[in-house]
Amino acid sequence: MAFNLRAPFGISFSALLLWSFALVGLPLVIGLSVTAYLFDHVATQARHSVAVAVQLTRTSRQLAQDIDNLQRASGQCLVLQDAALCRGVEQAHEAFAHDAEQLQAMPLPPDQLHTLRALGTLEASLYADVMAPGRGKDGAKVFNALNPQFDAMRHAADSLIGHSNDLVDQQEERLRQVSSRLWSVLGWLTLASVSLSVCLALLFSWLLGRPLRQIKYAIQRLGEGQLGPAPGVSGPRDLVDLGVQLDWLRRRLADLEAQKAQLLRHVSHELKTPLASMKEGVDLLAEGVCGPLNAEQQSIARIMRGNVRDLHQRIDSLIHYDSALHHPEPLQITTVKLRRLLAGLIRRNHLTLRARAVQVSCGCSTLQIQGDRAKLESLFENLLINAIRFSPQGGKIGFEAAPVPGGIEIRVSDQGPGVAPEDHDRLFQPFFQGRNQPASALRGTGLGLALARQYAQMHGGTLELLSRSGPGAVFRVFLPDRPTSLSA
Repeated sequence: MAFNLRAPFGISFSALLLWSFALVGLPLVIGLSVTAYLFDHVATQARHSVAVAVQLTRTSRQLAQDIDNLQRASGQCLVLQDAALCRGVEQAHEAFAHDAEQLQAMPLPPDQLHTLRALGTLEASLYADVMAPGRGKDGAKVFNALNPQFDAMRHAADSLIGHSNDLVDQQEERLRQVSSRLWSVLGWLTLASVSLSVCLALLFSWLLGRPLRQIKYAIQRLGEGQLGPAPGVSGPRDLVDLGVQLDWLRRRLADLEAQKAQLLRHVSHELKTPLASMKEGVDLLAEGVCGPLNAEQQSIARIMRGNVRDLHQRIDSLIHYDSALHHPEPLQITTVKLRRLLAGLIRRNHLTLRARAVQVSCGCSTLQIQGDRAKLESLFENLLINAIRFSPQGGKIGFEAAPVPGGIEIRVSDQGPGVAPEDHDRLFQPFFQGRNQPASALRGTGLGLALARQYAQMHGGTLELLSRSGPGAVFRVFLPDRPTSLSA
């Protein structure tokens, strides 16, 4: 497992996580800032437009009021010939000039500006006529002559007021259009900022999740017993360090696995030598070489021979499992007659079957299998020995085979206590022994079913436990017509 020691920018996972949150939130913060600026800009424009419109309307109305004051003061001055009243004409004239000056300083369109100037000219002419010398001879007549000009001034003032109202309406429409454009811009801005944030979130999710997926994959390989080199972990510094620790753990497990395999080989070899001597001694005793045996002694000799055979089978299981796992040999494919193979296995275990009064039925007709005969014998013998071990006294074991699409299916059933539901997931693991162990038998090595599945998989087949409502267990072996794997 060659781990990559490079980490982007040499930062830790927590620092990268904080940076990712900051960068993901940055487009949203920018979007909110731009939104606040646009709203403030539009609000300033709105306030300015409203102030201008209000001031324009107010000044236009005041200008119309000045014309009324001028007309009233002029009439009083001309008719009553009172100097104090004539002073009112001057005040009305000054007020008109002041308001007209204010109105002219405002942003008026050309037509309104032209109307205002014409109104100023007309007012100046009227003021000159009212204040002209000799106006007192026939003041009422002069005032009546001037009324059409006052009416023209009122008409012009009303025109200015109308223009002011139109300007207010135009400002309102302009604000509405600006508001509509603003909402459109805000919509696109929101879409862009959210899209960018989502893209950044997905990018950082991938960057942060990639090393975690690599570590998960490495742990999964270790859990499955695959101790070979795996793809490295690249990413934040602390996750790379964790990957280095996982690689150390892998190497340590590989060393322990090698030590275990070596120990199994040594123990098996050391046990087989005295076991062979014991077997020869028991065979000599059972054959009466040292003298005839009575019935009780023959029974003891049979028990000893059975125990020696059990020990030999357990040692063979250890050797075969280690060989199949670490030193697999290519399959020697031949045509194997299933019924003949099973009959040989039954004869080989005849003494054990007779001791437990267990009957074996073989419904396999004349089916043939393409496979390695030695490994198929080990496969089915382990299933047979497992069934014998868990079968009650006088029980039955069944072998049923039938062709299925793509291969052959063999079912091995017994009448034992079955497999506890909580043991199903670990049943085929090496050295695992279930809860429902027979009280009268020695505990096995826990390698028989693991070795059987290993040989089935070497042929491209499967071995599984089938669910069953009644007592006992049923194992299903599927072997393809043509083995798809020539090694483990």
